[in-house]
Amino acid sequence: MEKSIEESLKRLNTDYVDIYHLHGVLLQDYDYLVSEIVPTLQKLREQGKIRFIGITERFGPDPQHAMLQRALQDDVWEVMMVGFNILNQSARDRVFRMTMEKNIGVLIMFAVRRALSRPERLAEVIQELIERKQLNPDDIDPDDPLGFLIHEGGAVSLPDAAYRLCRYEPGTHVILSGTGNPEHLKANIESFSRPPLPQEDLMRLKNIFRRVDSVSGG
Repeated sequence: MEKSIEESLKRLNTDYVDIYHLHGVLLQDYDYLVSEIVPTLQKLREQGKIRFIGITERFGPDPQHAMLQRALQDDVWEVMMVGFNILNQSARDRVFRMTMEKNIGVLIMFAVRRALSRPERLAEVIQELIERKQLNPDDIDPDDPLGFLIHEGGAVSLPDAAYRLCRYEPGTHVILSGTGNPEHLKANIESFSRPPLPQEDLMRLKNIFRRVDSVSGG
């Protein structure tokens, strides 16, 4: 690991990196990483080659945030990358409360994935959640489950609503919005520049998805 970081610093033409993440960690690997890898990262931080040590969950296979809940028991993490979106807001109670108490920086991933950018995939996910009894069908319009978000004074699109939900969630600091499309980039910047979602829409989203912790939005 030390050799790898040294080579990375040379290729980046820099003396240090701001954040070094252990990326995509599953619960079963966590204890090994803390005992065997973290001490090396701490040594590199003392040498000034890393400024902050972070950890990233694998949201797809771990939508309940089991690994991060375990990680929050240790005082070694300064940054966390967390899966959070309209469909699965479980990190609000399971992760963000503690990261705010511990002053841990939070990067949000999965703000927009397939289910929040493709109507056909959204319909599939909604049906899955109904079948799992994590979503009450009486709470939504089955033909347009999130259509209520799009209105004058509200969101201009579903991705817009998704980014704004994450942008103004207490405890979040950076919302990832990668794209290779210049028009998408422009739209994303505009979304981040808009105000929070209307309170009525936000409360409705929280109520509809209050029991969901089984999907990532992919």
